[in-house]
Amino acid sequence: MLWKVFFGLIILSFLIYLYYLIRFYLGLKKPKKKYNFQKKFVSVVIAARNEEKMIGKLLTILMNQSYPKALYEVIVADDNSSDKTATIIQRFSEKWENVKLISIQNREKVNSAKKNALTQAIAASEGEIILTTDADCVMSQYWIESMVAYFAENDLVAGFSRTKINSWKKESLLAKFEHFDFLAMFAAAAGAISDGKAFSCSGQNLAYKKSAFEDVEGFSKIAHLVSGDDVNLMQMMRKKKKKIGFNFSSHNFVFTTKIQSWQELINQRSRWASNMKWQLTYNPEFFLYLSSVFIVTISPFFLVFVKVEFALLILLLRIFCEYKFLESAYQIFHEEKKRLAFYPIWLIIQPFYIFIISFFGMMNIFHWKK
Repeated sequence: MLWKVFFGLIILSFLIYLYYLIRFYLGLKKPKKKYNFQKKFVSVVIAARNEEKMIGKLLTILMNQSYPKALYEVIVADDNSSDKTATIIQRFSEKWENVKLISIQNREKVNSAKKNALTQAIAASEGEIILTTDADCVMSQYWIESMVAYFAENDLVAGFSRTKINSWKKESLLAKFEHFDFLAMFAAAAGAISDGKAFSCSGQNLAYKKSAFEDVEGFSKIAHLVSGDDVNLMQMMRKKKKKIGFNFSSHNFVFTTKIQSWQELINQRSRWASNMKWQLTYNPEFFLYLSSVFIVTISPFFLVFVKVEFALLILLLRIFCEYKFLESAYQIFHEEKKRLAFYPIWLIIQPFYIFIISFFGMMNIFHWKK
């Protein structure tokens, strides 16, 4: 009897996963594109801590945007850095009047240092639209212009992000896995949003109306959560019936620094996974999808000891559906198709990886940058 329930749960999970994968696929195929060509005043807000190696490059890119300089400001919240981050930002602010430095103190007194820093930066902002990215990211000169164009009818716009890979052949297994996994996650997020399901996004490439941020009372309702300045904010806006869109333009793509160790990757993804448990409250449908992903990924390892044929059937169907979905995503996000050959390796590593980050995320076993 117990095994019948177990098999039934796996079949149900697979059907749920397949349903959403098809929806995401259709979302990628028919992205909603309605543009706004009216220029808005924009505030780019960044929380930075010990980013002396990257912050100068990011600010240089932001000061060379195609968007009129009179119509945007860049506010960097230095979160009590112990290196030269604040000094570098200060130099830019002395040269460019639309660069502003905010110094954050007492970060150890709050549950979420990043939300605290962003809250203070947004409070000091004057923009009608808030753009967020991370201090270790880079983007094209059309980033601001591209994001603003997607606010024809949206209150929040999510964008695409991935790690920067120069030579695929020369990269490590870790770098390839992170890059592949990143694209798979963003493809699902993009397809979901385009299909009308606001599931996930990343603060690496995100924009929203300041009025919408204020309407959900900013981060105040999720200030007790260590993570989630992006996905949980999106869920609050979704519950408030705010319109949410995804920017598919290549001018919008953001590149982030690749992870340096497996430990660092597990820590980062565990932090992201910690938001899963809160989706039962914020977005039960998203929680259902995440649960189906977990079960479908892990179950073949248990089934192989009981029903080998059934385990192989589930695995083969999953491979076929996922590969078709990823094939479409690679085309849409202008990724080299030959990198899809990494799929079998990703498929082998993923169950162990998913199990670890899910457990660590649920138990809050991770840390922020010190």
